[in-house]
Amino acid sequence: MHRSLAFAMSKLPVLDGRIEWLHAYSAREGLEILAREADIAVVMLDVVMEHEHAGLQMVRAIREDLGLHDTRIVLHTGQPGFAPEIAAVRDYDINDYRSKAQLTRGQVYTCLSSAIRAYRQIRTLEANRRTLREILHAGVNLMGQADDESFARTVLEQLAQLLHAPVNGFAMRRDARSGDVKIICAVKDFKSLLGHGLAALPDTQIVLCCQESSDAGGASWCERGLAISLSARDGSLMTCYLELPASLPRFVDEGVLDIFIGHFASCLDNHALLEHLHHEALYDSLLGLPNRRWLSEALDGLQRSGAEAAQILALIDVDRFGEINEALGQSFGDELLRAVGQRLRTRLADSLTVSRIAADTFAVLGDAGLLTEEELKSLFVQPLPVQGQEAMVSVTISLTRLGDVASANGAAVLEAGFQTLRMARQHQRGSIAWYRPEYSRQTQERVGLLTGLRQSLRSGGFFVVYQPQLIIATQALVGLEALVRWRTDSGELVGPDQFIPVAEQSGLIREIGLLVLRDACTELAHLHAHGQPGLRMAVNVSAIQFRHPDFLVDLRAIIAETGIDARCLELEITESIAMEDAAYVRQTLDALHTMGVQLAVDDFGTGYSSLAQLKRLAVDRLKIDRAFVLELSETSLDASIAGVVIQLGHRLGKAVIAEGVETPEQAVLLARLGCVEAQGYLYARPMSADELHGWMAARRA
Repeated sequence: MHRSLAFAMSKLPVLDGRIEWLHAYSAREGLEILAREADIAVVMLDVVMEHEHAGLQMVRAIREDLGLHDTRIVLHTGQPGFAPEIAAVRDYDINDYRSKAQLTRGQVYTCLSSAIRAYRQIRTLEANRRTLREILHAGVNLMGQADDESFARTVLEQLAQLLHAPVNGFAMRRDARSGDVKIICAVKDFKSLLGHGLAALPDTQIVLCCQESSDAGGASWCERGLAISLSARDGSLMTCYLELPASLPRFVDEGVLDIFIGHFASCLDNHALLEHLHHEALYDSLLGLPNRRWLSEALDGLQRSGAEAAQILALIDVDRFGEINEALGQSFGDELLRAVGQRLRTRLADSLTVSRIAADTFAVLGDAGLLTEEELKSLFVQPLPVQGQEAMVSVTISLTRLGDVASANGAAVLEAGFQTLRMARQHQRGSIAWYRPEYSRQTQERVGLLTGLRQSLRSGGFFVVYQPQLIIATQALVGLEALVRWRTDSGELVGPDQFIPVAEQSGLIREIGLLVLRDACTELAHLHAHGQPGLRMAVNVSAIQFRHPDFLVDLRAIIAETGIDARCLELEITESIAMEDAAYVRQTLDALHTMGVQLAVDDFGTGYSSLAQLKRLAVDRLKIDRAFVLELSETSLDASIAGVVIQLGHRLGKAVIAEGVETPEQAVLLARLGCVEAQGYLYARPMSADELHGWMAARRA
């Protein structure tokens, strides 16, 4: 990059001179050069050097530590994601910002010419340093102006200060694309011109003066005043006209006026850059709609104004958009999103604000009287036009009254909307749900659980208990099921039905599952070594743990570490995992079978099973769910689901075990149906390892 820049500019004169390059290959080297070398006009600086913040840290050191305020700074980067923040561009007077991928010889020449010209003019105006400093200070302040009118007004005020004249004039902007000219700022005698074009100007002399300044790209004096034109790189032009009193001398240092025009032209460029960055930060690049950040700020504004009570936020989620995108391609998905956005903008009232806040989620904010369930339901009854076709879509919608959210700041309202959307999707896709305050409480509880889970994984709060599995007819012990329990740091026991779903959604279930698997195999090795050879150990494996690419590696390592016989280990998987037809699922099941590890389908009958696939699977055991055991009765024994599962297991050559057996009558009925093994409170509750050893010793005695 260094050599390319030097070579590209080696034969090109810049402002009648040649460029001398001083090369530094780290921030430290660069600062050393700047500390010892005088008259460095421009620093071309990479944003990302030793680390991602090195460039901006060096800019800070140049301005603050070395006090070099005249040297121009041009940032460039090969990593667009590390573009400088708006505050950095403004606060450290960065002259330009370029992407390496977009640099051409012409762009480098233009950039350096502009920067060196600005530097030379600054350095040659020592006599006017105070005035110049005021101009530069005004330019820095100008960076914070939010709109064109404020920007133009500041330029007029600074020009009037430079000329020691009253502020009396106007500014007009020529659009880079259309060429249309519009007066964007008008002060004092010219106030009535605001919003009009050139034709509204009251005097031909003023028109000619403005045209001359724009043609010359600088300043033009006339009998009544002064016009200056600021040209931006995007082709737009801002012309400012200041009416001057007849008694005021028509004199100002031309060098100061040139630097004034050059500096504020540079500020105009930066203003356009900031507008672009501002637009990128607040608007969706695909649809041009306001984004999540814009919506959050708008919600904050409603809260500050006290107008949130009568407002509703609707979140509209396109159902199964990921599947649509995958099946029909990203271009179809993009067009579908455009069609959804267009439908929302054209069918809803103009006073409602439509935004896109996630990949497939839109938001509508506005008056409660306009955002009704009926109105929203009717939006997608008709198909959407997508790539010359008609596409029907289903949407799930959440509605949140802003006044119902305890903390009505933007982030809280959005989170409430998303909570409601999740509840609606869980209930039924394509439905509409209203926010209820308990949703926020549930989320807070889940966050608390998640925090506790992480802490307990570090502090040893999880432990394993074991429930015996016996032969119904003989009461002989044949196996154990390892079950995880959680005792919080405060000593409270939390049920698996509460923490397992949170652990699964957060991904912590894999770490918890490995802990249980290791402890269970360690206990199995101990039991085998102390008079219980052949006893099997059943361990539940979650879908997330089972699908992890390192699952088999972890399992083999634990078996080798504990030294157990793999044939005595039984992994319990859900029916949904067993029925998946994915290649990696079949490969994993086959690999487990090859290792000798037994497989059981937990809670069999509660999900959906393909009998043809079940017959082919390397599954050893079907486990009858507790709910089917509880419904057993003498009168409906032949029609019981437990009986169907037992007969199915026999036909497929699979062993069957019933869980949740609590009464002798249930055990008798299961035995009559042909079930051989069972576990439940009738035989023993889940026990710690020490309790299990005592229980086994008592049975032997």
